[in-house]
Amino acid sequence: MAGKGRARQILFVPVSGSAGSGEVQRCSLLADTLHASAPGITSHFLLADGAPAVAWPVTTLTGSPTRAIAEVQAAIRDIRPTVVVFDGNARVATMKTARAVGARVVLVSSRPSARRRGFRLRRMACLCEHWLVGADVGAARGWRERVGKWAQPGVAVRRFSTLFAPPGPRPGKPGPPGLAGPYVVVCPGSGQHLLADCSSAELFGQAATILAAEGVTTVAVAAPAAPPAIDAGSLDNATLMALLARADAALLGGGSLLVQALALGVPVLALPLQDEQASRVAWLAGRDAVVQASAADAKALAGELHDLFADAPERGRLQRAAAALELRNGLDEAVAALVALAGTRGKR
Repeated sequence: MAGKGRARQILFVPVSGSAGSGEVQRCSLLADTLHASAPGITSHFLLADGAPAVAWPVTTLTGSPTRAIAEVQAAIRDIRPTVVVFDGNARVATMKTARAVGARVVLVSSRPSARRRGFRLRRMACLCEHWLVGADVGAARGWRERVGKWAQPGVAVRRFSTLFAPPGPRPGKPGPPGLAGPYVVVCPGSGQHLLADCSSAELFGQAATILAAEGVTTVAVAAPAAPPAIDAGSLDNATLMALLARADAALLGGGSLLVQALALGVPVLALPLQDEQASRVAWLAGRDAVVQASAADAKALAGELHDLFADAPERGRLQRAAAALELRNGLDEAVAALVALAGTRGKR
């Protein structure tokens, strides 16, 4: 039995930095949910300096874990976790260190390039589980996965469309006021992406301000906006999900939040903020599940979101197309898998 005579601890090692933070947010959600459902398991994070804050003990690295390899190895040897979750990518050397201390190893891959690397034989030899996350990770098995599973049949491969907290405000943290009638949500995600003339947060805040001035009730999340827009600041995942679930439409970036919103049935205007997001948005737009924004311009974004908000048939079409993708929330399955892994130390 894992952890007999010692605490069961899960070490989360997400790709991290000052730009996109989807991996950090996903791992934080897993840790939060584990705390609520399995209080005997503790969590610890390895994060790059400047990464978004989490509510758990953190060892700060000088760079993202894929670069600060020696620091990650030293932390694993010092902490000696029961399970190590690498999210985004991982070096073979750090995976081997995790196995050497008796930890179970999980790799979470949400980017196509990371999924391909995750099925390379040297990585598969270090893994207990490989989790694929994304709207496009259906039942089809590519040749890399088939070869990886042939070489390492004991590695479990799980597929999750998305992971998010069940919609609902966290106790003591009510949602934004003044939302009795129809409204839209504007949120670029939690990362800090730099565009040509401003940050993504500034651009989305400007679009929210313009749209609100036209009479549409607009809630801006993680995007500073001026009245009459409602500036909600940053929200925890459950509160944000509740806000999105009741929204008539949303302007979002192309990160993990986009798939979460589609799983909730939200009609979305999406603006990709980096190359990886552009691929995701193009894939979803090709299936008529989102409207792709025409330009990174505040006035244009406000106009396109206004058009979507006013066009009920178009919103219905988007919702039907998204529903056809059968996007499901895999949070419960993911947490149950981690609990099981934490109880089987040293075994594949």
